[in-house]
Amino acid sequence: MIEQIILTIVTSGIGYFIGYKKSKNEIEGGRLENLEKSIRIYQVVIDDLGKKVEELTAHIVRLEATIESLKKENRELKGTI
Repeated sequence: MIEQIILTIVTSGIGYFIGYKKSKNEIEGGRLENLEKSIRIYQVVIDDLGKKVEELTAHIVRLEATIESLKKENRELKGTI
């Protein structure tokens, strides 16, 4: 009878440790998956921001050219008055 109790305790202990390690690994796997998803989301956001920066830079260049053109035109008009 004592052998059965000891065997039950040992078996339960082994099952607990195996189950604990398995659940710990599953939790870590879930964390890694969530991290990978977050990285993909951030990469999309970074790519979108990069495109916006390029668009705004091109727009600034166009506006600067327009300003210079208007300054030149203004100087010419002031010269004719």
